[in-house]
Amino acid sequence: MPARFDVFRPAVNLVLAKARAQLLARSDRQLKSDLIAQRRHAGMTQKQVADLLGISQQAVTKLERYDSDPKLSSLRRYANAVGAIVEHRVSPDVGQSALLAASSRWEPVTREAVLPVGRFVHFTFAETSEPMAPAWSGASTTVLPVRS
Repeated sequence: MPARFDVFRPAVNLVLAKARAQLLARSDRQLKSDLIAQRRHAGMTQKQVADLLGISQQAVTKLERYDSDPKLSSLRRYANAVGAIVEHRVSPDVGQSALLAASSRWEPVTREAVLPVGRFVHFTFAETSEPMAPAWSGASTTVLPVRS
């Protein structure tokens, strides 16, 4: 028999968990972007921030990079140096990840395009749940003459 607290544990949906991870990563990138904007608004260079933090200008450049993953303590110190306050808020996922997961799926669509030679091409893309699938995967093409 499962322990009593197991009843209250939320079910793990891998699609939603992946979408939630994307939302959290987006939030992290926005935080860094906002801090960089604050530094620029304050008229500070990376070198000036580095001097205040007691680190090299290269370390500030690395922290500001899109793909960096700095510690929260580093971001707080950076925020203090540029005159910003970072506030943290934890809130339940009340559907944001479900919306992102739903918008990340490919749906069957029909597109028409005009070719330079004056012909129409009819594209029907296959449905896939993988948003990074090549656009031409499963596509069917029909060439229709242009009617005068």
